[in-house]
Order: sequence, then C-alpha cells, then structure tokens
Amino acid sequence: MSPNNTLQKSAYFTSILWAILLFAACSKEDDNSRQEITAIQPSFEVVGVDLEATYQYNYDGTTEMGTVFNLTDEIGVPSEFLTIRQVGSVISFYSFAFGDFSLYQKDVVTGATNSFPSFYTNTPQRSIVWGTNNEEAVFFGFYNPQGTRNLAVRKLTLGDLEGADLPLEFNIDALYQPLYADGRLFITYRSNDLQYKIAVYDTDNGVLISTLNYGTASPSLLIDENGNLAVLRFSDESVTILERRDIDDLTVIEEIPLVFEQTLPTGPINGNLIGAEFYYEYEYQQPFELINGPAVFNIDTGENFILDVAGIKNRLENEQGISIYIIASQYDETADVFLVSYGKFNTTQTLEGGVLAISKNGELLANAEVPFIPVYFIK
Repeated sequence: MSPNNTLQKSAYFTSILWAILLFAACSKEDDNSRQEITAIQPSFEVVGVDLEATYQYNYDGTTEMGTVFNLTDEIGVPSEFLTIRQVGSVISFYSFAFGDFSLYQKDVVTGATNSFPSFYTNTPQRSIVWGTNNEEAVFFGFYNPQGTRNLAVRKLTLGDLEGADLPLEFNIDALYQPLYADGRLFITYRSNDLQYKIAVYDTDNGVLISTLNYGTASPSLLIDENGNLAVLRFSDESVTILERRDIDDLTVIEEIPLVFEQTLPTGPINGNLIGAEFYYEYEYQQPFELINGPAVFNIDTGENFILDVAGIKNRLENEQGISIYIIASQYDETADVFLVSYGKFNTTQTLEGGVLAISKNGELLANAEVPFIPVYFIK
C-alpha cells in the first residue's frame, strides 16, 4: 500500500475535493432572486478551495465584510492538499507528490508563516497512514516493514529534520486518525485480535506512556471543556459509556452510561463536550439528502436534538433559485452557533459556496456567501 493512496483514503478533505470536481460539472438554472437574511452575523474564519488555490477567509460579522488570503500564493499550499491540522492558532497543510511530503503552516493570529517543501521522502519500508504535528515536530503513523501491518510512529523534528521511530504493536488490523492535545498524541487502532486500543504517546520525549485497552468497544474521543480526555465507548449493547480521564495521569474521573443511539466514528470526532451538552455531527441513515449534520445531545436528560439542516437547505434553494450541497459543520462555542459550510451547483467551472450560521434551536441566523468552497472551520 503506497503512502499516497493510504493517506488520501484517510484524509477527509481529499474526498471533499473530488466531490467538488464532480459537483462543478452539474447544472442548475439560477435566477436572480435573492432574499436577505436579517440577523446578527457571527464572525468566523474558514479555509476554502477552488480549482486553482487554497484560501483563508476571515469574516467579520459586525461589518459583514470578509478578508481573503490566498494561501497558495502566500506559502504555496496546493488546492489538492491531503489534510489539514490545527494546534492552537497554527494551521498546517500536508501534501504529497513525487514520493515527498510537504508541510505548509500559518499562524492565523500573528500571520507568521512557515513552509517545509519536500521535507520528508518516503521509503518502501513505510506505508504512511496519517500525519500530524505540534509546534516543534511532525508525527507519522505508519506500517512497518513492507508487507506487514506492524504499527509504529515516526517523530521528525522540524528544526533539523532528524527523525526516530517507535514501534507500538505488531500486525494490527486497523489504524484511525490521531488526536493531539497537551503534549500527548492519542493513537487509536484495532489490534490483530480485534481489540480497540489507544496508545498514548509523549510527543516531547518520543516515548509510549500507556496503552488503553477498550476490548470490543469502539472508542470515539475528544477533549472536553476542562481539558480532560473524553471517550465515548460504543459496544453491541444498547448503553453507551461516556468516560472521562485526567489528561495528565490518565486516571478515570467518571463513567456515565448514556442512552445514545448514534454510533460515532472510531478515533477523534468533530464535537464539543461542554457541561451536560454534547455538540456533534449526526450521521443520517442513507439514502438521505444529507450525509451528516449538527446535533445536540443532553447528557442529563438524554434528549437528542437534530437540527433541521435539510429544511433550511431546501428553503434557501426555493427562495434563491439555487441548488446547494452541505459539506461540514462545526459548533462555535464563542458565538454559541453551529457553522455549516456548503457549495453551490452551477453551470460553470467556478466554485462558490457559503457558510450558514444556525442557532442551537435550529434557527437560521445568517448566510455568508464566499467565492470558493469552504472545507474547514478554523477553531
């Protein structure tokens, strides 16, 4: 399995870009009717793409004006980048071409940039599955050696580009995306005997701290509002367990049984756990016009409120004479709204989209159109 194919399969944004190319060929007659949405506009920052470049777009809800930064011109980010990571205010883009990985970074607060073109040449002994980073180093999850599925992590220091490997487990069954937090890398995988595990890797010292074994229960993980590791354990039983662990010593703080009928992806999830409310992306049973959409689950009451994004989408299409497709959603804790990105079907190769701001109660607050396809909300 080549590093290019493996990493592309695991990169969420690659699939979005392919979908964009298909959507651009679709047609939909567009009349000039527009209906203004009168509501307070939230501010947001988003990464977007078209057929030629990658962009950063800062939208000021007070002035209802946006500023576009062409990241392809600024630091060389290609529009077909593999994946994007964020640590603090620094966003990092990974790309792969001609056997080499490249990394492009920007601090969205200070504006400082850095680039590492072709900083790592892959070898046949490593089948790279994912890449992530902190401020000082890049970490690759890979299978090694060639022809087996022995899991290891490679640390590559950006200052001198020197690296070292750490084997984690032999002959695993599956490897999932990583979660970085507070000097720890949480690596979720399934062993050869189909046991779900999370390897906790110390990124400063390059050592394995602990391996958490969840048996046959699939773990979905995130960092809660207090900086603790939160793990949702899904098993064949009807009850889901919410487990919180101290981020430093990994001791279990609490375990809460939930009647939560939605199964989430294994590994890191796009969600926020704030008090008793869990903001997440609900996955619709197919066939349906949406793949996923924002939802709020109350841990105390068990209420699961799924926002009617399909209804909002259909209303916008009817009012404005357009056709759109939903891409992704993100809960914005600062504005206390869900941000939902979309793209437009049209008759040209011009790629356009927008961002919907939707309240927790499902009310459409604002629609900010953008001259590209928004794919990632900067946190």
